[in-house]
Amino acid sequence: MQKIRFKKLRLWMVYPVFIVYPFLARITDASLWVGIAVELLGLGMRFWASGYISKSRVLTTGGPYAYVRNPLYLGNFIVGLGVVIVANNMWLLLYYFLSFLILYAGTIREEQHVLEEKFGAPYREYLRSVPMLFPSLRRFSKADTQPFSMRQSFKNGEFIRVCGFLLLAVFLFLWYSLFIKKEGVTTATLWGIILFVVFSGLLCFNIIIRRNSERRVHTT
Repeated sequence: MQKIRFKKLRLWMVYPVFIVYPFLARITDASLWVGIAVELLGLGMRFWASGYISKSRVLTTGGPYAYVRNPLYLGNFIVGLGVVIVANNMWLLLYYFLSFLILYAGTIREEQHVLEEKFGAPYREYLRSVPMLFPSLRRFSKADTQPFSMRQSFKNGEFIRVCGFLLLAVFLFLWYSLFIKKEGVTTATLWGIILFVVFSGLLCFNIIIRRNSERRVHTT
């Protein structure tokens, strides 16, 4: 059976929603701030996990990986849930759960096969002991004791995602304030515009640094 390209499928199932998202959203004060808080929680989960994982080079079992096998995907789910909560639209919520299940169930299965072939028995023990997406309260008994690495997080490109998600949070605030509530330019929206410009600049800066770093790796 031909392997399904789940990352490409994401382009067709999720990204087009962002085009119509502002027009489907029924944002309220409560949904905005609760949603942004949930989004930041997911972003924190991703950032924590990114400081441990080495992208299939080693079996990562430290940090959040001692409690859940896929903390990056869990972080993605929480971030996406936050965005949907902001929208305050039940149909978007149902579509989000369905699309996440389709996309990530297949992705996780594929990655499990790859990791089992690569790491063998140690990974199978980890697979049996640590849940897939809902964290356990019990720490994996053979978890790594390595500390969180800011350098590893940067190497994994997480600062790009941090800037991108923060940019999204600010955009949602500005969209609600300027186009839904029609408050005009207030002190809060002015700060929002400043943050939007700052995060945009940081996003571009981090993308340039990462691309230059990747070029150096390929040329050595």
